[in-house]
Amino acid sequence: MVGRYWNVMDEDGEETMVFVESDSTVTNIETVDMSKQLDVKFVRTHEDAVLPKANNTSDGTGDSGYDLTAVDTITVPARGSAVIPVGLKLGYVTPGFWFRIEPRSGLGFKSGIQPHLGVIDNGYRGDLGVKLYNFSDTDFTANKGDRVAQMVFYELLQPKVEWIDEAVNSDRGEKGFGSSD
Repeated sequence: MVGRYWNVMDEDGEETMVFVESDSTVTNIETVDMSKQLDVKFVRTHEDAVLPKANNTSDGTGDSGYDLTAVDTITVPARGSAVIPVGLKLGYVTPGFWFRIEPRSGLGFKSGIQPHLGVIDNGYRGDLGVKLYNFSDTDFTANKGDRVAQMVFYELLQPKVEWIDEAVNSDRGEKGFGSSD
């Protein structure tokens, strides 16, 4: 089956997004919950700062990662690390969401570069920078304007955490590493 997202008007005249999946005999229509609007705002701390953006912004099927762009040229030494400034201070994130700094796959595969995987909590309002680790034997230069990492947003889950006297039985039990080989 092939599918596509469509914006349609519901019975109350409200615009809603639906996913329509269809082949020659069957059509499935699924309403997409767009009520969880995520707003993220930044304060520019460097004149060359670039707002994070996704490369593919197609409704419902776009990229998850929003690229962070270097505002200065910085060399990351072989087998070393360096912080890359991106010229942004976090100004606001819709309550109920947080984000994480994630790698750009091309930098890892082609150059052995990985960012520090940082969790950025909803209430943080400070400067953003990306610490890059160079796992190769040659220096790596992140040039001004290079996309060096990406932000991926997640819904905040706050579980109830408590003590119990004994572990609840499960199929796996205490089988550790290699138990599924």
